[in-house]
Amino acid sequence: MSQVRRIALLLGQDLGYCRGVFHGIQSYAAEGRNWVFRDGPPDRTTLGPLKGWKPHGVIAHLFLPDVAADLAKLRVPVVNTTSTLLSAAYAVHKKTSEAPTVPDFPLVEVDHMEVGRLAAEHFLERGFQSFGYFGSSWTHFSQMRERGFRMRLAEAGFAASSCYAEYLPRLAAKTSWKGIDQRVRRWLRPLAKPVGILASNDIPARDLAEMCRQLGLRVPDDVALVGVDNDRLQCGLTFPPLSSVSIPAERIGYEAARLLDGLMVGKKPPSGPMLLPPLHVVTRQSTDIVAIDDRDVARALARIRRDAARQLTVSEVARQAGVGRRVLERKFQTLLGSTILKEIRRARIQYAKELLADTDLPIQIIASQVGFSGPQRLSLAFRQLTGMAPSAYRRQSQVHQGATSPIGRV
Repeated sequence: MSQVRRIALLLGQDLGYCRGVFHGIQSYAAEGRNWVFRDGPPDRTTLGPLKGWKPHGVIAHLFLPDVAADLAKLRVPVVNTTSTLLSAAYAVHKKTSEAPTVPDFPLVEVDHMEVGRLAAEHFLERGFQSFGYFGSSWTHFSQMRERGFRMRLAEAGFAASSCYAEYLPRLAAKTSWKGIDQRVRRWLRPLAKPVGILASNDIPARDLAEMCRQLGLRVPDDVALVGVDNDRLQCGLTFPPLSSVSIPAERIGYEAARLLDGLMVGKKPPSGPMLLPPLHVVTRQSTDIVAIDDRDVARALARIRRDAARQLTVSEVARQAGVGRRVLERKFQTLLGSTILKEIRRARIQYAKELLADTDLPIQIIASQVGFSGPQRLSLAFRQLTGMAPSAYRRQSQVHQGATSPIGRV
């Protein structure tokens, strides 16, 4: 039997992202690794018990520079699962004028720029022309999500207004709730409505939804909201339920465990971070709207989204909208810069993404369910829109669950 290895997981369990990472780590360990786990929060309270336990390796969700520095002193491999750390160090430096030493741990993360671009696409497909971003001004993941969001909007000829609050992804305990509320109210009121707002995570998106209720702003009619992480608890507690960018947390955990496994046997760390693409936007009521004044186009888009799984034709969409096909085509080109057929295909591929990521249905069945005559037709359309095959998309988004390993507390 292989050597027992003690693996410390400093992730916390209050965030859906971290729980997904846990599952991915367990899946990797279940493939024949003789690993024993202990877990605790990624803060200084855990460091004493951790040192006494003498782990062979650590996987952590690190956002505190002093904790990272202490972990480096253990002289064991550490893999990080958040890019918050460098930004946190910079913030400490600004306050103390002392340059902190931040260990350069290997990093496995989601591609935050692509998260922002995916959210922008979601709003653009719904016809929004007014946009906002709500999140941290200095955390790396928030900066990159905002940058990707703004870049995609700029490509379409739009800009975004921003309001900043330092979520990590929660507000610091000492942050004034009243101060945040006042700042957000001053920002929200003058924004052109309807407005589509991306929040850095699901938690700030939920807070933003509450502030909209206090201001008498309707979600999604006045303010449509998208969060990030697809944390089902936070999305379900939001009123109305929150649309969110789903990220491959389990795959991140799996790849982090595989990387740690190699480091523990002497392999060299990678030269840069491993960034995995986000999956798709899980659409709930907070963005269930078409923000287009033209009634014909709005009705057509609603029909396309509702019947994406059918072999819907352009003529059927035009009949549903109550307008001639050529007239509707011109309106789509003018208002959306797209065609009716392209929007039908986009809706089908979006539905296919959800089925590939969230189910184990064979691709042949998925092709049928999303309105394609066979897997070859689905594969061709999927490649044209995403640049990859359906099977490759499924591999990058799923971790097949095996037997779980016991996890105890540090």
